Amino acid sequence: MLPVGYFACTQVPPNTNDMATLIDEIIEEAVVAESVGYDGLYFPEHHQQADAFIPNPVLLSALVGMHTNSIKVGPAVLLAPLYHPIRLAEDAALIDLATKGRFICALGIGYIQEDFDAFGIPTKERAPRTEECIEILRKAWSGEPFSYDSKFYQIENLRVTPAPYTKGGPPIWVGGWSRPGMERGGRLADAMIGDPLQSLEVIKEYVDQYREKADKYGRKPYYVMMRDCVIGRNREEALARSGPMMVKHRWYFEHGAYTMDEHLRDVKKPEDLTFDVMTKNRLIAGSPEECLDQLQMWRDEIQPDYVILRMRQATGPEQAAALEDIRLFGEKVIPHL
Repeated sequence: MLPVGYFACTQVPPNTNDMATLIDEIIEEAVVAESVGYDGLYFPEHHQQADAFIPNPVLLSALVGMHTNSIKVGPAVLLAPLYHPIRLAEDAALIDLATKGRFICALGIGYIQEDFDAFGIPTKERAPRTEECIEILRKAWSGEPFSYDSKFYQIENLRVTPAPYTKGGPPIWVGGWSRPGMERGGRLADAMIGDPLQSLEVIKEYVDQYREKADKYGRKPYYVMMRDCVIGRNREEALARSGPMMVKHRWYFEHGAYTMDEHLRDVKKPEDLTFDVMTKNRLIAGSPEECLDQLQMWRDEIQPDYVILRMRQATGPEQAAALEDIRLFGEKVIPHL
């Protein structure tokens, strides 16, 4: 079976006036997702944003982990350059112990200037800081004293305690949307989290690059595919529910996030980006049967090892509908993967 994770919305959704309510909703989503067969729940990281992201995916993973029993939890992704790796090693080990080995440590280099400004970290240091972080985490989770010749930290004959529940530490996944990112994932990571926005043709090229690099460095490739999903009992219902997702993707288009491809040839402005265009090799969308067919197409073409789906945006759907979507996909799609 192809494991499916749920990517939680950590921004304030409609009719929610406080983060406390949003946290309650995320925990509720996790409990429902676990009950209908999802494998994991994952959280993004941004700081000091006008649209109010929850800024700490590590702590949020712990909160959700303590309200669930079997589902994996983790960031997707945490911004590695903003963390002292020893503090992260300690926190991740503690969550891994508390959840009995359910923590996934997924890292990225970051791309939004405000995130770096909040911590005074130069963006030019983001790649080397991330690579050092990965190397230090692995040494820290060994349970043995170690030293590390770091450009950014002083680490000399240090033994990090407690040791994590998982021998050698939680899996380290790396997010990447570029050729250097594919190389970094293949060289250093246990898994690669892919670009959630681009079409099949672009993603297929990325996956080939990643697997080539993993083979080069003697690592077994493990590709985590991310997609946005709009599900309904039929295509008409999915279309009616697609408004929040379309608003987000038109914003992506307007801000140059897409690699242009044949499906976008006639899209000249955000309004041209229709639901029909988006369901051609980009979204997972429609009835449960259509979603299953689309996922099977992706499975045949790129052979992902894991799938993470985002179903909720800051503008909707509201909680009752979000829970219905989680259940519908879990009950009607996941058992057939």
